[in-house]
Amino acid sequence: MVPAEGIPTVVAVAEIKNNDVAVEQPTLTEETAKKIVTQVKHYFGDANLNHDNYMRKIVGENDGWVDFATLSRFNRLRQLMGILPAAADEENKKADRFGRNNNKKQQRPAPVPEAYVRLLATTMKDGVAETDEIEINEDATALKRKTEFVPSDAWFANTVHVKGLPYGVETSDLIDQLTEHFSKFGDVKLLRLRRNPKTKAFKGNFLVEFAASEDAEKTAKTKDLEYQGSKLEPALLPAYHDEKLAADEFIQPELRKPGGTYPSFEEWCTAHGKVPPVLKGDGKKGAAAQSKSTEIEQIPGVLVRFTGVSGDVEFPALKEAFAAVGPVKFVDFEKGSSEGIVRFREPVAAKVIEGNPDGIKIGDDVVLTLVEVDAEAEKAFYERANAATANTRQNNNNKRQGGGGHRGGNRQHKRARH
Repeated sequence: MVPAEGIPTVVAVAEIKNNDVAVEQPTLTEETAKKIVTQVKHYFGDANLNHDNYMRKIVGENDGWVDFATLSRFNRLRQLMGILPAAADEENKKADRFGRNNNKKQQRPAPVPEAYVRLLATTMKDGVAETDEIEINEDATALKRKTEFVPSDAWFANTVHVKGLPYGVETSDLIDQLTEHFSKFGDVKLLRLRRNPKTKAFKGNFLVEFAASEDAEKTAKTKDLEYQGSKLEPALLPAYHDEKLAADEFIQPELRKPGGTYPSFEEWCTAHGKVPPVLKGDGKKGAAAQSKSTEIEQIPGVLVRFTGVSGDVEFPALKEAFAAVGPVKFVDFEKGSSEGIVRFREPVAAKVIEGNPDGIKIGDDVVLTLVEVDAEAEKAFYERANAATANTRQNNNNKRQGGGGHRGGNRQHKRARH
């Protein structure tokens, strides 16, 4: 089973000094101690090591021994032990609800007090049995696997890809809850949430790895599968992989078949006539790549038309309303108009419309009706968007050259800033 998660109650029984900082001597409830032991066993298990590059790296060093000081820095163990985040950790966590971290300069996490390192060591020493696959050294400072890890390709056939949960909505116990939900089909070895590669936001899709392929097949064939009101769409990972491959889509690393050969995202973009994303710091090369294409990429499923705007509703209120249901890219709206179009960063248009059959309310009087964007409206939208982008860049160039620039018209075609 995958590990349990959650933030426990930590009972302080004394106060000690650690690096001139007052630290409460912590203890754990019996339930929390069991969760920690389960979590650590999970880190060293075959299912996790098949995918966890960092754990494979440290397990491959120092004859396999991993010290408790290293383990105590893992986020989930910090949560379970009740380690309160320091200022640096709080700053690093600053992000919007879709996972975008607005703190450009990440600070190093605060060191874990020695009291918690000892707590972790004691908890593991008391919780590990002789029959377990991990062992602890004599001075209880490190632990290791008893057997060498051998990668396996069996996980691919035993995994079900599931989609259908809301984009960007993630609770601290989501993995726990989903694991419990799918355990009715069989022994769940691992559950992985799929994330946006750029923002790290939960995409609403996840992978469930079973111990047996029969359980995976049974799950994939289940009709009317739901979770907390959301209709789920399960599919065997090999079938889902082949479907995306046949559609000539980019295959994300977590979906790739073991032993397969895949292009990088940059190579895939080049082969499909797209401009690869430009990373900061690429200098002249990046600027040249950006200048080659000023057109906005037309991604299916990102546009939603809204009607019903009345009164003095303006762009900020619209942006706030739509940001509550999806990751907004920008809103196309002319002041005084009764309708407009919102473009999301991800293809969530259908889900947003389906999830809000009664519309989206703004204030006490305005209810926006959401409808699909037809081909003609989509074409007109991108023409306006590209023209606005070109005008903005031209104005910026004029300003840099001392020409000033100007504002024109009332159309509020603005990017939503987060």
